[in-house]
Amino acid sequence: MRSVLLIVVLALSAAANIYVTEGSLYAFQTYGPEKTTEGVLLFTICVHVEPFGATPSRGAGYHDLRLFKMHSRDLMTLARIVEGHGGRLVVQAQTPFTKVAVDEGDTILADLEAHGHEIGLHFHEYVHLGRNPESLPVTSWTRSMTNEIIFLKKAGVDAIRCWSGGNRYKKILEAASNVGLEVMTDYKDPRSQETSPLVMDVNPWRPSGGPDGGDLTLFSQNDPGGRIVYLPDGAYDPEMLAAKREIILENSVEVYLQFLEDSLKHSLEAAQPEKLNVFHITVHLGEFRGNPSKPYSIIDDFLTVNVDPLVSAGKIRWATFSQMADAYSQWERDHTTCPAR
Repeated sequence: MRSVLLIVVLALSAAANIYVTEGSLYAFQTYGPEKTTEGVLLFTICVHVEPFGATPSRGAGYHDLRLFKMHSRDLMTLARIVEGHGGRLVVQAQTPFTKVAVDEGDTILADLEAHGHEIGLHFHEYVHLGRNPESLPVTSWTRSMTNEIIFLKKAGVDAIRCWSGGNRYKKILEAASNVGLEVMTDYKDPRSQETSPLVMDVNPWRPSGGPDGGDLTLFSQNDPGGRIVYLPDGAYDPEMLAAKREIILENSVEVYLQFLEDSLKHSLEAAQPEKLNVFHITVHLGEFRGNPSKPYSIIDDFLTVNVDPLVSAGKIRWATFSQMADAYSQWERDHTTCPAR
C-alpha cells in the first residue's frame, strides 16, 4: 500500500511542478532543458504558530480548545489553498499548541506532514527559557529545544529540520545542531522586532556564528563548513517588514499585500541565474483570515494573481525550507569557488 501511495504522490508532484529530490530544484534552473538566463526563485509560505497560553495572564491560549480547534482549521484551510496552487506550506510550531495536540490526540501536524507540508520548530526563547535567555549556557537551550521537539514528535511529526528563533543568542547554531536541526529562517530581533539589512537577501548561506545580541557580523558571513543553512526572507524592505502589524492595523491588509507583491518583484530582480535564490512569506494564524464565510481567500487571491503566472513562466518554483536547503547544498557542491553572498 505504501508503494502505491508513494507512486501517486510522485506523480502528483511532477504534475504540479513540485520537485522532491535533493538538488533537483537547483537542477531545474541550471541543468534542465528549460535552462534560463534569469534567476529562479524557490518560494513557500511559512506559518508561525505562536505560544498562546504559555503565559496564562496574556489572554486566551490553546488550552481553550475553541482557539486550538479554530487555529487547527485555519492550518488545514491554508494547506488546502496552497495545495490548490501546486505548493506546500511550512508550519513552524511550539508548545502549548503541540502539547494540546498531544493531550487531545489531535493529528493535525502529522496529517499536514503526510500531505507533503513541512513541520518545523518556532522557538520563542523568552517564553520557554524566561528572562535574559542569552545569558544561559548552551545546555539550557539544548534541553529546552529538545523538549519542544519531543512534543512535535509525540504529535506525530517525523522529520524536523528547520526552525526559527534564538535570534539574539550567540550559541544558537550550536544549540540547534545539538538537537538535529539544520535550517534556520526568519531572523528578527525579538526586542526591537526589527530585521537587519545584513540578512535581507535572496541567496542562502551558512552563518559563521550566531547573532551576538544585536551584532550580526559573524551571522551574516558565510562559512562553507558551517552546519546550519540560513534561508533569508528575500529582498524585503526591512523597515516595512518590521512594521507589518502597524501597517495592517492602521492602514489595511491590502496595503501590506501590495508590499508583499513589491517584495516578490524585487526578489525576482535580485535573483541570479548562477546562484540558488529563495523567497518566502511568513504569516501567523488569524492574520489574513478575512471574510469568515471564505477564510484566507485573501491569500488564495494573492497566489492566483501574483504567484501562479510566475510559476507557469518558470520564474518561481514551490519548495519547502528543507527542499531549499537541499538545493543549496547541491549548489555548493557544484560551485566550490563561487561565493555564497
